[in-house]
Amino acid sequence: MIKLLQIALILTLLNISSAFSQQYIIKGKVTDAGSKETLPYVTVMAGQNVYALTDDNGRYEIKINSNVARTITLTVRLVGKKTERYELELNPSQMVVQKDVVLQDNDNYMSEVVVTAKRDDDNVSVSAFKLGKEVIDQSQANSLAELLQLIPGQGIQNPDLQSGQTINFRSANSGQSSLNNSFGISIVMNDNQLNNNANMQGRNPTQTGNFSSLGGGTGFRNSSFEGGENPAGGFDLRQIAVGNIESIEVIQGVASAKYGDLSNGAVIIETSAGKSPINVSIRQARADQNFQVSKGFQLSDNHSIHANIDYLYSRPNLRDEVKSFKRIGGGLMWSAFIGKNKLIKNTLDLRYNTTLDDFRIDPDFASERIVYYERRGQTISNRTFFNLKSLVFDNFKVNFSYNGSYDYAFTEQFVNPGVLPVTGFLGLGINEGTYHPSSYLTTRAIEGRPLNLSSRIDFEKVLGNNKTSHNISYGASYRFDGNFGAGRIFDPTRPLRTSGSISQFGNERPLSFRETNPFMEQFGLYVEDRISGNLFSRAYKFTAGLRLDNQVGNWSYSPRINASYKVSEDLLIYGGFGLSFKAPGLIHLFPGPQFQDIPLINYFNGREAESLFLVYTYQRPNDASQLRPMSTRQREIGLKYKKGIFDLGATAFLNNSNNGFSVNINWVPLDIPVYEITELRENQKPIYQPTSESRRYAVAQRSILNRSNDKSYGFEFLFSTEKIESINSSFQFMMTYYDSYFFTDALQYQQRTNYQLGDPFWFAVYGGTQSQSGNAKGMFTINHHISKLGLIMALRGEVFLYNYIRSFPSTDRAVGYLDENLEYFEIPENERDNSIYDVMSRTEQRGQYFREPKFVYYNAHFNMSKNLGKGVRFTFFANNFLNIRPENLDRTTGVFLGLLNQDPYFGLELKFTY
Repeated sequence: MIKLLQIALILTLLNISSAFSQQYIIKGKVTDAGSKETLPYVTVMAGQNVYALTDDNGRYEIKINSNVARTITLTVRLVGKKTERYELELNPSQMVVQKDVVLQDNDNYMSEVVVTAKRDDDNVSVSAFKLGKEVIDQSQANSLAELLQLIPGQGIQNPDLQSGQTINFRSANSGQSSLNNSFGISIVMNDNQLNNNANMQGRNPTQTGNFSSLGGGTGFRNSSFEGGENPAGGFDLRQIAVGNIESIEVIQGVASAKYGDLSNGAVIIETSAGKSPINVSIRQARADQNFQVSKGFQLSDNHSIHANIDYLYSRPNLRDEVKSFKRIGGGLMWSAFIGKNKLIKNTLDLRYNTTLDDFRIDPDFASERIVYYERRGQTISNRTFFNLKSLVFDNFKVNFSYNGSYDYAFTEQFVNPGVLPVTGFLGLGINEGTYHPSSYLTTRAIEGRPLNLSSRIDFEKVLGNNKTSHNISYGASYRFDGNFGAGRIFDPTRPLRTSGSISQFGNERPLSFRETNPFMEQFGLYVEDRISGNLFSRAYKFTAGLRLDNQVGNWSYSPRINASYKVSEDLLIYGGFGLSFKAPGLIHLFPGPQFQDIPLINYFNGREAESLFLVYTYQRPNDASQLRPMSTRQREIGLKYKKGIFDLGATAFLNNSNNGFSVNINWVPLDIPVYEITELRENQKPIYQPTSESRRYAVAQRSILNRSNDKSYGFEFLFSTEKIESINSSFQFMMTYYDSYFFTDALQYQQRTNYQLGDPFWFAVYGGTQSQSGNAKGMFTINHHISKLGLIMALRGEVFLYNYIRSFPSTDRAVGYLDENLEYFEIPENERDNSIYDVMSRTEQRGQYFREPKFVYYNAHFNMSKNLGKGVRFTFFANNFLNIRPENLDRTTGVFLGLLNQDPYFGLELKFTY
């Protein structure tokens, strides 16, 4: 009986009629600009979520239930055609709106082709940029990272696929600050959130003191290459090919409240879907080859499939294949309308991607080390949209995503350090080690199987009256991140050594991810109201949202506000405020236990059977109980002025990032008994015993804590024009200034080299570190487009105005000390100059300001695209085609340091559309 009542209630809610609303009908036909024929199977979308497909005669009809007189955006999209958007007025006096649409081919014969990033006025965020299909097609990008060079704050670089590619937003910092910034940027593809949460492809940070990949930087021909592991950093953007992308929204400001688990912005990607001609592109640029093919099939009125394949092979040099990067991937997207009235739309997205960083031994290469990193990833993502109306929603969407991969990092090296002591003891306490051979072949590997599962449900409801419209959205999300790989695999008795010391791999131990069972869960709720209306006869938009998240057991509240007001017909002012939180990754939460081996006896007489290595192994289990999400508070204000063909915008921002992740050190005392050999024996190990003495050691305890903080501020300026028909040209100028300040409140410890037992001061303790950096640069684009010839020529000029680094003064006086028991004592500020603390003095550092270089310099890039008939397009690009490479000299000595700007780089592409 209860189930019957539940079913009846659901049916009642879903069938509430238009007594509470009015029904508008938008209808028309879609035709081809060239052939003048009607186009079937074109996707027509009213607002954000109401869909329709044109029939065999190119006609469509959309019904919208609303009691609000307002404008609505009509988006008409067909793969291979230029997407058209229209603002339609909905008025109770006219319940039927007729809108016919003409679609142009997405090629160089269009009336206007955009080659630069544009402000996205439809986004919730007031500081968002959009890259449309025409920009993507003209970009010659091999990966998402190269495509994002077109947004403000970035710079044009030669394609470099030999190292992991990430991106930072609105920051001039480097090091750990840069790592946290990129980690906090969310990549969302077709509502599937991609991130690096489950990536554990790195060495133990509590052993190394930082987050680093297995192979580390590998030098080759004056270059240094990192693999694609990128632990604790941003998602490797080399994994995302751009040929199948339809649009990208880049949010550097305050994102919508529906997006969680981010701190520094988001990149929202939509890929191709539905019927489309076959597209084949072949790209060659120096030692990079890229091949892509895609095709969309309309199976029936309600079903379509779109498939794509991508292959990339890249080397740093045409003459050598020592270092290479490969990417092989493909995808299949199935879209289906369900029901007679097509009120339900389901989209299933299947993707496979393999990337391989390979570094092989070269006989002429000094280091005999093999390094490679392989990733095989699979994605299953499903979105179901229900255009069903009730009292509490007008429509809703359910998303489910699975992202899994097999990650394998491997390094192999022949070493010849001589016979040295080692131990592989995995416990705590005294143990007998052994001695490794004078030379051997050693290998290390990390096998990860990261898994991301996520689900989200989003509801939408429109309310209001003739003056004010409320577009209310709310929903819930859940995310699971885990890693079930074999973990760090190696023999600790065969360490990598660069000399007689254990080097950077000392004291490390294997770790099984399966036994550690690293995983975390997140869930969140959000509500957001997008309000639009008129104030003092001027239009305004105001979006207020709130997120509630639980991340690693911590609750967080994220208010987010975006607002704009049209002061006049030409001038718009806007602003935003938001708070966002990024959960730590599994590499932060589960780095593994820390080991330190302290030798007690090291006796070697040339015969291993008669030798003894007695060692005390200190083991500290991992403890992440104090770790919590990092947060960013964003504030921005700006204006936009549009008059005729001219468009001008300026934004000022201030971001405060707190509780960033970093590896911190603390010292603890360890009293270890002294041992001595009492008897040497032939063909047997010596006999040993403890003495009555003990020795105190200082052991470094490393922990991952929230001790990194940043403050960044700056402005972004954008001026652009539409195409000026008389000269067939359009112009854009972007300029950015970023200033970033980094500080950590983690204390710095310096052990006294002349310490004697009984001295009151064993370690001097100094305050936290701080630094500041900034840059100013601009980019000017001239786009010359002759549509009748299908010809586009784009000239991009970069100007590097200002780049500086500031170091802050550091005093020679300690703020505290550790005594022989390693107990911390703070020195009162008024006593720090007392002479009794002189023994802890360090070299005083003056704060310095470095501008590098001390002059303004430039660069220039050229792109040409020509349609060779309707189905063939040829594109050529040249970075630094004028070979502008000014010399950079040392600021004090005048010594030559290198050349600015990269060397000239050329490439071409052929694209065939059938």
